[in-house]
Amino acid sequence: MIYLSGIIIYLFFLVAVGVYKIKSINNSEDFMVAGRTLPWYILVGTLLATWMGSGSLFSGAGLGYRNGLAGLWSSAGAWLGIALIYFITRRIRNFGKVTVPDIFEARYGQLAALLATITTVIAYITIVSYQFRGGGKVLAMVSDGIVSLDTGIIITAVFAISYTVLAGMFSVVYTDVVNGILMTIGTIGALIFLYFKIGGLSEIITVAESAGKWQWFGNWAAERGGDVSGPIIAISFFVPTMLLLMGDANMYQRIFSADNGGSAKKAVFFWIIGVIILESVISMLGLSGFVAATKEIIPNIVAEAQVGIVGPSELLEAKQSGSESVIPAIARYAGLPLVLGLLLVSTMMAIIVSTADSFLLIPATNLTRDVYLRYIRQDASEKTILFVSRFLVLLLGIIAFLLVSQFKTILNAAFTAYNIYGTSITPSLIAAFTWKRATKEGAIASIFMGAGVTIFWTFFFPNWSGFSELNPFLQELTYPAAALSIMALVFVSLITPPPNKKDLVQFFNDED
Repeated sequence: MIYLSGIIIYLFFLVAVGVYKIKSINNSEDFMVAGRTLPWYILVGTLLATWMGSGSLFSGAGLGYRNGLAGLWSSAGAWLGIALIYFITRRIRNFGKVTVPDIFEARYGQLAALLATITTVIAYITIVSYQFRGGGKVLAMVSDGIVSLDTGIIITAVFAISYTVLAGMFSVVYTDVVNGILMTIGTIGALIFLYFKIGGLSEIITVAESAGKWQWFGNWAAERGGDVSGPIIAISFFVPTMLLLMGDANMYQRIFSADNGGSAKKAVFFWIIGVIILESVISMLGLSGFVAATKEIIPNIVAEAQVGIVGPSELLEAKQSGSESVIPAIARYAGLPLVLGLLLVSTMMAIIVSTADSFLLIPATNLTRDVYLRYIRQDASEKTILFVSRFLVLLLGIIAFLLVSQFKTILNAAFTAYNIYGTSITPSLIAAFTWKRATKEGAIASIFMGAGVTIFWTFFFPNWSGFSELNPFLQELTYPAAALSIMALVFVSLITPPPNKKDLVQFFNDED
């Protein structure tokens, strides 16, 4: 009960911050990009807290539970993505817009911008929906049955939506700094405690080796029901994570919020360090949780999830879903000191709410600027723009809540969202700042190809009787979706007239 009380107090604190920050909102730019006034150290906190969502907390820890540190193949895609973005950070900040569709419109035209907006809304609302599910999982597990999963989802949704509606980016970025500190202390503290309780590194290695979890690709082959090899599956998670990160509208919006290009680049440098440390800690927590379950320090969460289930695909889903609860199980059953336990459960909600609010703000901003102001009311006043932005946050939050039941595990929802966005948006977005020959026709072809292949491979193609006989690379949608999207961008760009050189100047500005 005390854990539940701690979480509720923390959530009310977030709303109070939002109320306090309302006075900082003078216009729509304040709401969307915090007035472009953020120093590098604030940017580090908000970039870290935004990326480290329930995808890290649940699916990342679950992969660690099932695969050991080999589960980091998924996370490592983001590390490479951040490293590559570092080299074009100044160009992004100096471009000086508000949204990713702003980039698409300036580089590729209005149709490409509209397609980017539609794709972003679909992918990001999916991501918000599994943040709500993650919050519900935490509240259900730490409340000793007082709060059901469904009630926990509602509570998380209400607080995340309210918090974002109040003050937009100003409320988000400053509480993200607090959330970043909380998640760092909470996860590292819990890992140190559990590390000594289960017997140290030698015991972890012994148990992990006996279960095949202390090797380069762990048990990745078991993440699918067919005969696809572990390395192919692992890399199929690496690629969409990298593509999502490199095209992540949250990252671009925060870079646009920096006070200058130098601050933005410095923030990205420290961001990659923070992400590597925290995602490694979370993966190690997942593996340590497996060892703790083996030693009966915490319950066998996978066995409990599989009770009464017989079908192979259903057993796999139950295994994934059960293992995703490892960090809440550690908080509840591992005997953490009260202060550390409270810190860990607060960390879990900090991670979830930080990501939910950011992924709500992005599509609301896109729809306001790139649909409402462009096609509905171009002369809207600042007061009207703020009202529309807040209304859209509320509406999209409700839609995300209604989507919660569409995916049985957080990993499945994340994988789908990452592929839709990463293969549709990222190739053209990166090309805007790195390849002068990219054309609007190439970008549009790439968006259609990435989205079309992802949807077809996810919802239709696997039902074909001959699907399991295909080459393993064709059974994992990441490879055909990413490859065909990039090929469409390059091929169509090369056979269409090049863009005007004058229009490219703003995309290749490396000044500080």
